[in-house]
Amino acid sequence: MNDQKSADKTVLTGISQNDLDDVAGFLHRHMNNRFTALEWKQGISKSWLLDAPNFGFMLKHDNEIVGVLCAIYSEQPVKAGSAKRFCNPHSWCVLADFRVRSIDLVLALIRQKGYIFTMLSPNKEGIEIFRFLKFKPLNNEVAIFLNIPVVTNAGEVISQQKIEQIRTLLPQQAARYYADHADFPWLSFLFFKSGDRYGFLIFKKQIHKRLASAWILYISDAALFRQCWPAIRTVLLLRHGFLFSKIESRLLDQPMKTLLKPEQGHQKFYLGDEISAECVQNLYSELVTLNL
Repeated sequence: MNDQKSADKTVLTGISQNDLDDVAGFLHRHMNNRFTALEWKQGISKSWLLDAPNFGFMLKHDNEIVGVLCAIYSEQPVKAGSAKRFCNPHSWCVLADFRVRSIDLVLALIRQKGYIFTMLSPNKEGIEIFRFLKFKPLNNEVAIFLNIPVVTNAGEVISQQKIEQIRTLLPQQAARYYADHADFPWLSFLFFKSGDRYGFLIFKKQIHKRLASAWILYISDAALFRQCWPAIRTVLLLRHGFLFSKIESRLLDQPMKTLLKPEQGHQKFYLGDEISAECVQNLYSELVTLNL
C-alpha cells in the first residue's frame, strides 16, 4: 500500500464518548494486549474537566481506526489562587501504513488553545518529535533509596483504619488530589504527619533489581515527607515488603541522602510558557488511569 495515497484518504477527527469502545479495542489489538479492551476504555475515558473537548484524536481510513492519540484533561493549581487547564496526551499508536499522518494527531491536540500539555510516557521515537515541537524536558533523574527501618520520633505514619478521618486534616488541595485518585485500585496511599501537619504520598509496586520496590508517584508536602522519611521507609519495608523506594528527584524539595546512585528515568515533557517545571505533576495522567 502506498503511504501517501493512504494518507490522502485518511480522516482526522476528535475522539468522542461514542468512539471509546472502538478506540479501546484498537489499543488492545495494536498497542498493548496486556490490558483488556475494557481496561483500556476505563483508562482513556477518565477526565477531570467537565467541558473537555474530546478524549484525544484519531485517524480513520474507510471508516476504520488506523491511529489514535488519547488525551486526559484536568484543571490543576499552579500557584496560590491560580489554576491552569492541562491536557495530557498519551497512548499514541498509528498503524505502519499510516505513519505519515502520525504527527497530525499531535498537532491537532497542541493547537487547541488554553491548555498546558504534558507528555509523561513518550516512546523513543516520540522523544525526538516532542523536542522538535518545543516541548520542554523535565528532570528525569530518579533517586533510589534503601528502606532501612529505624526506631525514631521523626514523624508518624497513619494507620489505614484512620484514613477517612485523617483526610479531613489534609490541606485543601491535597485532600482534592486524594479524592480525585482514591478509586484506582493499583494506586496505594500512605499518610504521614508531624505535629498538626499532615501529608500523603501515592505509590505503586515496581520491581527493582528483581526485588519489590515502591515507585512514589506523588508527594503532597515534600518538606514534611523529608522530615517523616525514616518512619515512611520503615512502614514501606515492614508493612508492604518494599526493600527499595524510587522517587523522581524533581518531586523532592531538596536532595536526600542515599547510598545508591540515581538512575535516569523515562524522559517526560511539558509545553506551556505560563508555568514552570515545578508545577508539573504525575497526577491526572495515564500514569494513574492505567496500571502501567
